[in-house]
Amino acid sequence: MQTILLVLDILLGGVLRRIRIAVPVLVFLIFLALDASALGLGRGIAFLPDLAFATVLFWMIRHPSIMPIPLVFVIGFWTDAMNGSHMGLSIIAYLTVFYMIGSFRADVEGSGFLFHWGAAVTGIAVYFAIQWTFYSAYELEVIAPFQNMIRACVTALLYPLVYLFNNMLRSFLWRGALQTEDRYFDGA
Repeated sequence: MQTILLVLDILLGGVLRRIRIAVPVLVFLIFLALDASALGLGRGIAFLPDLAFATVLFWMIRHPSIMPIPLVFVIGFWTDAMNGSHMGLSIIAYLTVFYMIGSFRADVEGSGFLFHWGAAVTGIAVYFAIQWTFYSAYELEVIAPFQNMIRACVTALLYPLVYLFNNMLRSFLWRGALQTEDRYFDGA
């Protein structure tokens, strides 16, 4: 395992560390491209999580300088364009979550994983609630919220996997070594 990590560090580490500011956006684009609605399966599949939003949410909480307001706006635009939804719905939801997370990010920053997960679950709930509200307003009728509720719950339940992946990526790119543990979470 150490040999594989060393080879990855030599081959990919130097290149990725040079473009490390763009790596979270690239991860977001990969997850967005793999989203069911972008693949043409439609939004009728309610149990699929929104891993692209969870990735953006992780970087909003952990490293907000990588996700400034103009980039969050562009990411919301990409989300609307890739999903084929009405332009502006995801932009408003992303920006609202950005400001909400920014208001209590200082409280979450020095705490452990559970506080981070709690902030993420709050952001996920707000994101899907705003999307449902604005989509209902756009259609001029109350749309059944069950699909958004199920997607929010599945995204919140799978957020620890997104956290683990992005935290490993963050430690690899910024610290120069692959670390799976979090010093607050593991108590070290």
